[in-house]
Amino acid sequence: MHYHSIPLSIFLLLTLCAINEGFQHKDIDRLITQSGIRKGKFDLKEADDGKLLVTNLDDIFRDVVTLIRKGFLKYSDKKFYHLYHNNWKRGKVQKPSQFEDFPCPLNNTRSERRPTSVHQLRPGDIDVVAAIGDSLTAGNGIYSKTFINMAAEFRGLAFSGGGIANWRTVLTLPNILKVFNPNLYGFSVDNVLVKEKGSNLNIAEPMVMSRDLVYQAQVLIQRLKNDPNVNMQQDWKLLTIFVGSLDLCTDLCQTKHLWDKLRQHEVDLIDALTLLRDNVPRLVVNLLPAPNMVTTLGQIRNVPLQCKFVQTLLCRCVFSAAHNDTSLRIASEYFTRWQAIDEYVAALPAFQTQDFTVLYQPFMANAQLPRLPNGDVDLRFFSSDCFHFSQLGHAAAANALWNNMLQVPGRKDETIREPLQYFECPTAQRPYIATLRNSISGYLN
Repeated sequence: MHYHSIPLSIFLLLTLCAINEGFQHKDIDRLITQSGIRKGKFDLKEADDGKLLVTNLDDIFRDVVTLIRKGFLKYSDKKFYHLYHNNWKRGKVQKPSQFEDFPCPLNNTRSERRPTSVHQLRPGDIDVVAAIGDSLTAGNGIYSKTFINMAAEFRGLAFSGGGIANWRTVLTLPNILKVFNPNLYGFSVDNVLVKEKGSNLNIAEPMVMSRDLVYQAQVLIQRLKNDPNVNMQQDWKLLTIFVGSLDLCTDLCQTKHLWDKLRQHEVDLIDALTLLRDNVPRLVVNLLPAPNMVTTLGQIRNVPLQCKFVQTLLCRCVFSAAHNDTSLRIASEYFTRWQAIDEYVAALPAFQTQDFTVLYQPFMANAQLPRLPNGDVDLRFFSSDCFHFSQLGHAAAANALWNNMLQVPGRKDETIREPLQYFECPTAQRPYIATLRNSISGYLN
């Protein structure tokens, strides 16, 4: 391939996108206003400190950035089979399951009658699945070889919101739940941007931070209300929220008010969960903490040069060469406090009602990553940037999330393994998705 062919291909794809779609704003500004965000005049100093969320420049660049993202996605889509085989050769793709049958028995995994309590919810009772998050939930770079593919969103393969294929070849949380309820709805069925048909209720966006939670909750509520496939009053819904990695990777080393950011995260999280509780009946929320980059990605050694560059670019507050042991210790403490806020907020009585619950799922917090015989972290679980997950990594994350959903608080696993190597199943003694209430000893059905 000639080196000039890549930018030329992207240029042609961007031009085609512009002709076919043009620029559309729809209800974005209205949802921003509803989220309590006020547009301001751009000021670099204010924006750098996280005080400006939306400025007058958004009107100019919002559509341009979307157009560029779509160009990267279309380019990667054209190269999909090449990318798949390249990743397969490198061991970054889940091997088809050797099991003929699903690992769990399906008896009594769906209630005879739709339950009225979230604490008596079996896996097959989930009717609708949704996801909020950043590039990890949007599926960035799942099949990647170059930086262009890293910018592409393979949304239908993402661990918490993707539903392409089935559990045997693409293990995701929706593909697991589809076994218990074949009529499950809401997962992404294609590798598309969030505003395109096929994304459904996986509304994750690259670069999303904690400060965007209320806005994302507004978007999800709007989609649920407008979707004819969703019965807002009767359907049981499962939402997975996974944000914070970018807050910790980019805000940590450039704000003058470091610890104030923790309080703001708590406020943003409470506001978003309150909005969801008050507007979405029959909702279960999986809350995943942002990983402690010092103890997780910090485990990785002997990474390729491009990985060092990307990690420094995307998570400069942890991986920059300018940091020393003292700054890393502060960073690790900050991560730990952030995670403690997530766990505290998830357990608030206000978020533990009969038809709404928040479940803190800790497997990402200080995950023990798979190792090679020589002790190095197994990079097959990561994409080409050693930051995002490969398809194998997404399958492993889906498995870990599923296990956490069935494990009682205080005994949840924090180990990432090969997909289907260790798989929890509902039992006659514990048939329900584990909540704070039904995990109490002596809980009655």
